[in-house]
Amino acid sequence: MGKGQRAVQAFKSTEFIEKPRDKDGLLFGENPFKEVPSTSASLLSEKSATPAVTTPAVPTVSKETLEAELKDLSEESKELEAVPTFILVTTYLSFLMLIVFAHTRDFFGKLFHPEQYLQLREQNGYAPMVSDFESLWTRRLYGRIRDCFNRPITGVAGGHVNLLERMSPDFNRTFEFTGRVRNVLNLASYNYLGFAQSEGP
Repeated sequence: MGKGQRAVQAFKSTEFIEKPRDKDGLLFGENPFKEVPSTSASLLSEKSATPAVTTPAVPTVSKETLEAELKDLSEESKELEAVPTFILVTTYLSFLMLIVFAHTRDFFGKLFHPEQYLQLREQNGYAPMVSDFESLWTRRLYGRIRDCFNRPITGVAGGHVNLLERMSPDFNRTFEFTGRVRNVLNLASYNYLGFAQSEGP
């Protein structure tokens, strides 16, 4: 006897298959669908006749307990978010000083060097792409430290990378390559999981 025959016999020996069925596959004498009630009164009488279902009792928590737990949570969140006043004030003052100096340089730059601010003025009836206030961060704050970002490399992005050295003669507005290559430690974000290494230097 093959595997298929054994499986068929095991399936036919079940009680479910041996029960007589009609041509639609339904069991004789058993209606799987509940009969629809004739009137709404009969539906209500059936509902009242059924025993009431009791739900398990839910443990109650007192108001004082909830207030104590909320107070503990709020105290923990305050402890996590607390910043020393000195650090907070000096941080805000540093940003305020940078922004004030940036606006001051823009003001005097437009007076004495208007040719450097043509992209911020209306030209041939067209409005500038960005206003001077919108581009303040890019021009005055990010531009000063732009040489720390967007560093060009050559070779494979592994634990160490070959950095193309560059210099800027105009305060990081443009960069020029010096022709030197330096091997430096890779702290870039695309290698933080360590799978950027591929074969080769």
